[in-house]
Amino acid sequence: MATSQLTRTKLLLKKSSGVIFDFDGLLADSEPYHYLAYNEVFQKYGHSLDKDEYWIEWTSKGKGIAGEIDRHNLQLDIDPIKLRQQKFEVYSRYCQNGDIRLFQESVEIIELLKTSYPVAIASGSWKHDIGAILENAGAEHLFDKILGKESAKKEKPHPEIFLNAAKALQCPASKCIVIEDALKGLSASKAAGMSCVIIRNQLNQNIDFSGADLIFPSLFDFLTILKS
Repeated sequence: MATSQLTRTKLLLKKSSGVIFDFDGLLADSEPYHYLAYNEVFQKYGHSLDKDEYWIEWTSKGKGIAGEIDRHNLQLDIDPIKLRQQKFEVYSRYCQNGDIRLFQESVEIIELLKTSYPVAIASGSWKHDIGAILENAGAEHLFDKILGKESAKKEKPHPEIFLNAAKALQCPASKCIVIEDALKGLSASKAAGMSCVIIRNQLNQNIDFSGADLIFPSLFDFLTILKS
């Protein structure tokens, strides 16, 4: 990793007073299970989700059910709100059963940052699902605040959940760093006036994250810099 990346990271951390993490796909290997849950429900009504399209349109851009219906001109015999509720039930089953694991580097990254900053999760998943995953990993104690879907009326790319997280941490928004892996999260952080660090993974390699303050090739690379 280039020295300039280390210097930029240290400068960014030095001017910050709180860290806000996304959760799905960043700390937890949960995105495949969101896909499985949505696909299981859509298949009941005669439509299968394309996995590659899902990673871009749903996970990174945040287009969701409405985007899927528009792209494929679907005529589903169910209200989208009820379809989403069915997905929540399927996904929660994965969370409770311990199927979803944290990425190997996640806990160490959080523990390192927690020595100097209050840390929060700001996620589009329900808090009880996040809590179940953390509890199964023995990591529920690591976060000062956990904000889930119920913590904001508007979802990313709207900045509301990040602004609420800053308030919960009692940090000015301009002093918060957001750690993200999705385009909608980058957009939300910038709309909130926050710095944003993007972590690349196998699902977001082709996403344009120009506008991020820092981009790391992986969690491992980010951890390596934090330990330097």
